[in-house]
This record gives sequence, C-alpha cells and structure tokens, in this order.
Amino acid sequence: MTHAPTTQDIIEAAPRRRFGRRFRRGSLVMMGVGAFGVAGASAASLGGLTAQQIGADNGAVTSCDTDGVTLAYTTAYDATTGVYRVTTVTVSGLNVACNAKTLNVTLTDSSNAAIGTGSATIGSTSQAVTMSPTANAKLVVGTALLVTG
Repeated sequence: MTHAPTTQDIIEAAPRRRFGRRFRRGSLVMMGVGAFGVAGASAASLGGLTAQQIGADNGAVTSCDTDGVTLAYTTAYDATTGVYRVTTVTVSGLNVACNAKTLNVTLTDSSNAAIGTGSATIGSTSQAVTMSPTANAKLVVGTALLVTG
C-alpha cells in the first residue's frame, strides 16, 4: 500500500531532482567544450607550412666583430637652437671582416627613443657615420649599433 507524500518527502526529493538536472546540464556543457577543443586541435594540425604561407624559423647569427668597438662623438654648436648637436659618430676597432657591410647607428634619449640615426658602409677598422637628424648632445644617453650585410 502506498501513502500520499508528505511535505517533508517533497522537500527532501526536490533538491535531488534539481541536482540531477544541473549535473546533466554541466555534463552536456563539458562535452561541448571537449568537442570544441578536439575540433580546434585537429584544425591546428592540418597540413604544414607551404611557400605561400607565413611561417617562422631560426638560425645562427654570426658577428663580424666579437671583441667590441669604441665610439667617439663629433659635436657642433647650433646657433639657431643654442645647443650642441651630435653630427657624427665614429666607430673604431671594427674587425676587417666587417668591411663592405652596413653600419647603422642610433642615438637614444633617457626614454630609449631614437633622437638621431645614421648609416654608412664600413670601409676600414674605423668608420664615421653622419647623423641625420642630428641629436641634441645633452639628451643623448645611449647608442645602438647594428652591422648588416
């Protein structure tokens, strides 16, 4: 014989039913996320790079000069602005292996912003690089060098 459910029976049964529905919904969401992850993984593994796609690789970069260089700055007074400006940077101590390569010089200020640049083809162990624009000598706190070619 069965009896009619009491209020206590209904209260005790209600949380179990809600938990069951939440659990099923959560399971469906997790299965959907899992399926999306598998689809994303298989899309990422399709084929490889071809000549018409963008890709990346790495290789060794060798230097033509490994023992360092010395810098000297030539300045000139600019009567218009009333400041000394760096007009030329001379790089000395270059290895002869750097000859015929391009020397790039960048002068930087305290915020590491470029305030003067120049480039020249290396012709000997000492190379003068004319700066354009010329930099306010008072603001120069760093120099970056790059040899290319």
